[in-house]
Amino acid sequence: MKHFLSLCLIALLLPVSPAFAKWYLGQASVTYDGNNYNQIRKQAIEQAIENASLQASSFISIENTVTGGLLTSTQSKLVSNQQISEIVILNEAIAGGKLTINLKVNMHTAANCVKDDYLKQLIVAQFPMLTPAQAAAGDIAALPFHVASRIKNELSNQPNIFVEELIPEMVFQPTSSFDSINLKSVKDISHGLNNQFQSQYLVFGYLRDISLFDQITANLVSETKVPMRNFTIKMFMYDRISDSILLEEEYHGEGAWSFDSYSRVDMANSLFWRSEYGKAVVNTLFKVAQDINRKLSCESTKAIVINSGDEYVTVNIGTLHGVEKGDKFQHIKLNNIPLNNAVLSTWMPPEQPVYLEVMQVSNKTSLLKVPDHQDVTGAKQDQIELYDAVIAAQH
Repeated sequence: MKHFLSLCLIALLLPVSPAFAKWYLGQASVTYDGNNYNQIRKQAIEQAIENASLQASSFISIENTVTGGLLTSTQSKLVSNQQISEIVILNEAIAGGKLTINLKVNMHTAANCVKDDYLKQLIVAQFPMLTPAQAAAGDIAALPFHVASRIKNELSNQPNIFVEELIPEMVFQPTSSFDSINLKSVKDISHGLNNQFQSQYLVFGYLRDISLFDQITANLVSETKVPMRNFTIKMFMYDRISDSILLEEEYHGEGAWSFDSYSRVDMANSLFWRSEYGKAVVNTLFKVAQDINRKLSCESTKAIVINSGDEYVTVNIGTLHGVEKGDKFQHIKLNNIPLNNAVLSTWMPPEQPVYLEVMQVSNKTSLLKVPDHQDVTGAKQDQIELYDAVIAAQH
């Protein structure tokens, strides 16, 4: 027997201040024998919300959430600054003696969100120019390479980030300022890097505008004209594990252009970077790095299982990311949720949570194991497969 139902349930559990909002998917299945439907449904919804909150590093306990099929309770304990503003049930089905519910939860992350202790690992790609002809003034065609290098350095100096590498690839090369990013193309390029790089995040973008203009200041008796130059960069950050764009922003700076536009500017010379325009570029890239660091500080660290043996599970983060022996992680799996006209993929924990402890750690990898007293038969560890993931346990 299958029963499908779709409805929207809005739960304003807490007043929401201006903050970043993001949807998280949750799924839960509960054994159903045909009796106590409302009670079983309540239990399934609660578990699905907890599973969704897990992805946001937000753990909640809910009391009396559902009455007669509707969310009614406002009693919810949030062990973080994630605030639930909306819950939408995507579908529910009864099959194989279980009631399964898929939902999504809209969470607002406050500025002082709960952070885990691990550095977020990323790779930086190259930054092509939207209009290469704009580099003719001063012959600054090498600017994109300097920009990529300086972004790498700025990110390396941020407290929550570990930069694995600056790569030679260009991920996105638009032909007009109206070009939108092709997520499938980014995904294909990202997956092509899997054998070389372990980073969860990929930072890329392009230089949208480096054109010259005149800044004119006029008064009653005179007019002053100052040559200026734009620096506008479009930035993207891609989560290679969840296959999603986490950041898409445009940043702008401008500064006085004090160089001969008919001669090549030596961009390796500190005189360029100490000029007004050079400082405008540096300040813009510093803001980019700060925003990426701030964004990643509120993202849960995910590590991929790169080997699953009889004794240990190996994941792709280690001491360089802040992992220590004895740290605890929780197992999550990629789950495909069928909807009417699409399939949603999201990371979720299994029905019975599986926690692992770090037994050995090296620079870039860690060996994890389910503690023997929690897994006498070894069945829990056996369900962890290659390319599953783990996140920092919050208990």
